[in-house]
Amino acid sequence: MARQRVKGSFLSTEAVDLTPLVDCVFLLLIFFMVTTVFIHARGLDVDLPRASQAQEQQEKKDINIVIERDGRIEIGGEEVLSGQLRATIERAMVENRNDNVIIQGDREAAQSRVVEVVDAAKGVGVKGIAFATLQ
Repeated sequence: MARQRVKGSFLSTEAVDLTPLVDCVFLLLIFFMVTTVFIHARGLDVDLPRASQAQEQQEKKDINIVIERDGRIEIGGEEVLSGQLRATIERAMVENRNDNVIIQGDREAAQSRVVEVVDAAKGVGVKGIAFATLQ
């Protein structure tokens, strides 16, 4: 490197070579690109209905079974006797085009009545049973 003395200081006639600096920057860039973790947001898997299923879903109605404190059972607002429970659930399934039932039992109702309703529902082919609770 040739230096010249100009007014008490040395000046360089050569330019600084930036190639090693650029190489280091590219190596750092590649390193960070390779080691970066890409987080995939996880969502819920949703089975969207097809057009024919959407029409069927709109026609379906809920089958609500209410068990009162004194042991009375109501399906669709009508009181049902224990002997008619299976037939009434089966008829409600056909009328409402639904294979699922919602059981809403009073907190003070006997557990045996709830078990009786669940057994009757499973006996006629109910596929899903949900229990409604108070918030």
